[in-house]
Amino acid sequence: MDSGNDYSLSFDFIASDLSKGSNSNSLPSSTGYEVGINLELLSLNRLNESLEKLLLDAEYDHSDAVIEVEGTPMGVNHCILAARSPFFHDLFKNGNGSSVKERKPKYLMSQLVPHYPIEQEAFKVLLTYLYIGKLKPSPPEVSTRVDESCTHDACRPAINYAVELMYGSATFQIKELVMLVQRHLLDFVDKALLKISFQSLR
Repeated sequence: MDSGNDYSLSFDFIASDLSKGSNSNSLPSSTGYEVGINLELLSLNRLNESLEKLLLDAEYDHSDAVIEVEGTPMGVNHCILAARSPFFHDLFKNGNGSSVKERKPKYLMSQLVPHYPIEQEAFKVLLTYLYIGKLKPSPPEVSTRVDESCTHDACRPAINYAVELMYGSATFQIKELVMLVQRHLLDFVDKALLKISFQSLR
């Protein structure tokens, strides 16, 4: 039998085992990892951690462009944003709207999204989603209650933040993030209506 076919068959077998969550292809304990860890999941987690370093760890700052939000420059990587967002793909391809700062193209958020302000915290969440594909928790000023009587599910700071995320993700054409934020906004509306209904019954 052809050895190339043997390799393909064995690879297909391993891939099907991974997709079923089988532990037969886990890392051996001698590598320092627990037996039973799914290799595919481990690989995806490592990829997320590595890409997140580009955003959070100054030692891994290999940014090749800057987006200025509320006067603060934020380093970004052309290739990641272009691959994840049709908006950024077109922007970088055409070279529109940039000035040069320390040999890096610089873009102003106020020009990229001119009709609605996107603040730093919302943009950080958008940026993190583009890099690692996960929606981070809301920042403390949105998720922490100031008034104990407020559930903070449908008050103005939480809704404003959600609208910023929605507008930013729609502008940058990140369809799956638009759907995620829509779902959160609908939850806000449902909770607000339930609260109003409950109060009217008292």
